[in-house]
Amino acid sequence: MKDYKELSKIEFNREAQKFDNAKGIDIYKVCQNSYSYIIDEVKKEEFQSLVDVGCGTGNSIELLSKEFPERKYVGIDLAENMIAVANKKAIKGAEFLVGDAENLPFEEGQFDTLICKESFHHYPNVENFFKSAYKVLKTGGRLIILDMTILALGRWIDNHILFPIMRKGDAHVYGLHEVELLYISAGFQVERSEKLGNMRFIICGRK
Repeated sequence: MKDYKELSKIEFNREAQKFDNAKGIDIYKVCQNSYSYIIDEVKKEEFQSLVDVGCGTGNSIELLSKEFPERKYVGIDLAENMIAVANKKAIKGAEFLVGDAENLPFEEGQFDTLICKESFHHYPNVENFFKSAYKVLKTGGRLIILDMTILALGRWIDNHILFPIMRKGDAHVYGLHEVELLYISAGFQVERSEKLGNMRFIICGRK
């Protein structure tokens, strides 16, 4: 069976040192350009503690900490080289850890906000991610996911033909309604669900 997590670790450990310098149409630059959507959603509501799951090199936390410096931030990522780059930034009030999105190493009810940007499609067992996210959020806390999507035929080709044979950690690309149902099944109330152009979606749910 394909080990999506190990393949994701290999890819992002390899790319960590040059990730922040991606330019133009580089896929990592395209992903970084979409971070503003999730940051704008975070800023709609007061928070004291935030965890960024699949944090990469800590870009989103770095941006948020400049505007909201007196907050607690935690970033977690499967790729240790990404975390090493994030830690070198020495962001005030931030902690970066190596860990698994499907088994978050935090206490129950620890965070006001959990964000997950452009990494959801790498998770092979998304139900475990939702269960873990629900656990670590406070009552009334928000789970905000931003990720890639494409039309139904393209998703079928990716999920059933391309992803199984690619030597990368892309596990599954979802449609908007599929992710809404995952939120609801995990106990979240969906408050925002929106396509962002043709290739991105953002969903916000409350515990």
